[in-house]
Amino acid sequence: MSLSLQTANIAKRRALARRRLVASGLLLLAAAVFVAMQLLPSSFGVRLADAASEAALVGGLADWFAVTAIFRRPLGLPIPHTALIPKRKDAIGEALGAFVRDRFLAPDLVVARLRQKSRALQIAEWLRSPTAASFVAERVAALLPVLLETSDSAATRQRIFDLIQKTLGRIDPAPVFTAAIDGLIASGRHVLLIDMGVELARSSLATLEPIFLENVASRTGRFFPAYFDRKIAEGLVSGLRHWLDAIATSSSRERAELEAWLRQSLRNLKHAPSYPTLLAELRLAIFENPALHTLATSALDELRRELEADLGAPEPRLPQLLARGTQRLGTALAESPELQGYFNGALERLVTDYIAPWRSAISQFIAEVVASWDTATIVDVIELEAGSDLQFVRINGTVVGALIGVLLFLVARTL
Repeated sequence: MSLSLQTANIAKRRALARRRLVASGLLLLAAAVFVAMQLLPSSFGVRLADAASEAALVGGLADWFAVTAIFRRPLGLPIPHTALIPKRKDAIGEALGAFVRDRFLAPDLVVARLRQKSRALQIAEWLRSPTAASFVAERVAALLPVLLETSDSAATRQRIFDLIQKTLGRIDPAPVFTAAIDGLIASGRHVLLIDMGVELARSSLATLEPIFLENVASRTGRFFPAYFDRKIAEGLVSGLRHWLDAIATSSSRERAELEAWLRQSLRNLKHAPSYPTLLAELRLAIFENPALHTLATSALDELRRELEADLGAPEPRLPQLLARGTQRLGTALAESPELQGYFNGALERLVTDYIAPWRSAISQFIAEVVASWDTATIVDVIELEAGSDLQFVRINGTVVGALIGVLLFLVARTL
């Protein structure tokens, strides 16, 4: 039991004892007044106080009996229909389990509750907060050493790869790629693809230029002068270099045209009828490629070595990277309606496909837990939660009884 729960229980016990003392004190006061009125000479005031105290005694004792009978036998006497909770403990557990099953875990109720707000957006806002970033970073960094120790075997690596493959195989890649394309266009980072292509083309052209010149010469025929062969090839290479330089310049017309073409091509891609099929085929080709297994194994080994080295450093960088990654994940989810829709749909499917079928098992589990409690424990738990309020029933019974006694006496006196 946590410290906060212990403190709360202590406060509840004190409140229960205090209200029980007040209720019993009022009952004893009514009894004392009743006895005193029997010893005094009869008068209007004495008879009024006698009627009030007598009715207060009746009301207070009746409510004391009713409240006590819920939890135990009054005065230990075997009176029928008392000690209701101990006798009905198992039935209470079954009723509680059925209540949770039908009123909390019904699929339509849970889905309706989920749809009241975008849960993906709520999680995204939480992930973007520094508190969540630190929480995730600390927990993952603490768990990593254990995971690294267990991953140092071929069988474990294969299981990890199979698990990743099965998990990714159940994910629809279209929303993820669509969100990535939208993010590239919205942020303007799609131009990075141009810059990367220019650098790749320049380095490839420098490497392949001799081969290119030789192939141009071989295609023109033996009777065409070699001088012109070289001039044609050099002109083609020079023109290609000039075009690469132009599109590498941010203010050039060629750059603007290429950016517009790339932007439109990316937009057309995500709306193409063959887009989902293309992604599915691409994923299947990647997962079934034997080279991927070798690459994944090598990458996993290298990643493990890097993580071990970083975690062993005096000031590891991993927690900071995890924190920033968590916040960026939250930002990406918050700014992508497609990802939010996919996440909310996945959450609903999780509830209906995995949690809902376990409703009966959860209900049975609750009933079994309650049935396993000893009688003193369940009585103490329920009395601790409700007993303090039930003492007000005793207090009200004594006070209202006294008022009714006064009213009846005055009515009888008037008549």
